Amino acid sequence: MIVLTAATGYYLAIDTHFEIFVSSSGMLLPFMFAMLGTALTSAGSCVLNNVMEIQFDKSMKRTAHRALPSGIVSKQSASIFGIALSLIGLFILYFWVNPLTSTLAFLSILSYVYLYTPLKRKTKLSLYAGTLPGALPALGGWTACTNSIEIPGILLFLVLICWQIPHFLALAWIYRVDYEQAGFKMHTEGGDSTGTTIAMLSIVYAVFGGIASTLMWRYAPLGFVFGIGAIVLSFFFLYACIAFLRNQDGKSAKMQLYASYAFLSGIFLLVFVNKQL
Repeated sequence: MIVLTAATGYYLAIDTHFEIFVSSSGMLLPFMFAMLGTALTSAGSCVLNNVMEIQFDKSMKRTAHRALPSGIVSKQSASIFGIALSLIGLFILYFWVNPLTSTLAFLSILSYVYLYTPLKRKTKLSLYAGTLPGALPALGGWTACTNSIEIPGILLFLVLICWQIPHFLALAWIYRVDYEQAGFKMHTEGGDSTGTTIAMLSIVYAVFGGIASTLMWRYAPLGFVFGIGAIVLSFFFLYACIAFLRNQDGKSAKMQLYASYAFLSGIFLLVFVNKQL
């Protein structure tokens, strides 16, 4: 998903037709380096995150059988592997893409491993810290192509920021028992088992995400098809969040989760399709 996010940001920034882009090695090779560097840094940060959460993963049913909690892979081996992946990825981005994109990837690693991960057991605000490493690759895709931070890249970044909150809030409610057992401070922790708080927050950020995606229609090189599609997807996402507020059950929480996937996948698809029209 991270690589697809970065690819969307990169493709949003190119100023030529897709067939020309893929047929030119001079244009395609920097893209491949950007995606490789993004994939390695993302994988490295995920490994390091798992290293830091071995004990907590052991206490949750859905993570207890992963390689580290189950003892299949040692903590030392995973740490070396995670650091190596991260450094190789940063090296590729710095020397074969541009320093700006490498810096964004570095900030993504730092925010994921050293901000989001430790905060999960301390404060509910970890949810918002966690949106940074999830959204920075979108901006990194844009900067990989342009070597600059501009409005279209920022708007795609904001779409990812806003999308993640309803997405992870739905997960927090679905797996609220597991998270509580592991000591993670989620919005469901502290008695809000009915889901009212997370439903209201989901609605707010679904609206903001819809606004950001609609503004992309105005400021990015996208046309009518993207605009109409983004509006339809935004209303569907919002409808699912409202349905969860009304019902507050497992079925509606899963609907919100699936709607979040549909929204983001649809936005990505519209970016790729619309530039061909």
